[in-house]
Amino acid sequence: MEIRVLRYFLAVVDQGSITAAARDVRIAQPSLSRQLRNLERSLGVELFSRTPGPRKLTFAGERFLPLARDLVARADRTLGAVRTMTQGHGMPLIVAAPPTTIADFLAPYLADRGAASSIRDILERDARSVYDVVARGDADLGIAPIPPPGSMESRVVGHAPVLALVPPTHRLARIGEVELTDLVHEQLILMHPVNAGRLALDAAAAREGLVYNEPRVVSTTVVARALAASGHGIAVLTDKAIFGLTPVAIRAGESLLSVTLYAGWDRTHWAGAQVAALVDSVSRFHREVLARTHLFENAPGDRSE
Repeated sequence: MEIRVLRYFLAVVDQGSITAAARDVRIAQPSLSRQLRNLERSLGVELFSRTPGPRKLTFAGERFLPLARDLVARADRTLGAVRTMTQGHGMPLIVAAPPTTIADFLAPYLADRGAASSIRDILERDARSVYDVVARGDADLGIAPIPPPGSMESRVVGHAPVLALVPPTHRLARIGEVELTDLVHEQLILMHPVNAGRLALDAAAAREGLVYNEPRVVSTTVVARALAASGHGIAVLTDKAIFGLTPVAIRAGESLLSVTLYAGWDRTHWAGAQVAALVDSVSRFHREVLARTHLFENAPGDRSE
């Protein structure tokens, strides 16, 4: 099955007739008809109904249409990437990541590096589906607070501090750090247990046998921060402080509480070296940011992996 023939098929669908499609793709009408018949024979199904008037897809044609569009789109992305490389540039990469990782981790990197970054686009996905997107080939790299499957190349990118976010007038704002053993007695605003920061907090509390004091559980991090800003409690998140909130580090045992971020990509990716270089670049940038944020100078994210 040739991409060229798939383009002919899509042209007929989009133009509504063989005649218009032949003009659009600049091929003789008999040749276009012959190519479509060959495509149908190779697939073993009829794609168009043989009725007078505009060409209409059969049931099989309707099912085949999104597959054809996907294949042509992938081919176009591949050709674009190769042309970019032949012009002396690296391959433009697509990254998949959860919303918080994008907002607090990847977007700052992209803003700082600008044209020097090899990132072409970032797809927002739930943490649990990030690596599925990579496995399907829709993204070159996934970054998430969940380790990738063993079949993928894997690397630790960095550590996102889990923060207690409080108004600037709160007593913890003046201290800058709080022991987990003390924090659990406060009125906490927590995310549901699928949130990476919440999972890290739960695990640390369980290790020390601690129980929360009837926390308020919400569904979105922006609501958690809004509630904290209005004096309804302390929001515990990996997200950056907004609404004038002050971030306070959480100490659990010997270290500050944090979430580990992982990168995963196809071991056989043809631009694997460039993907690995991007991961290293993002990791270095994150460590530099943490080093400038003295509040987290002892956090795991400051140590090289």
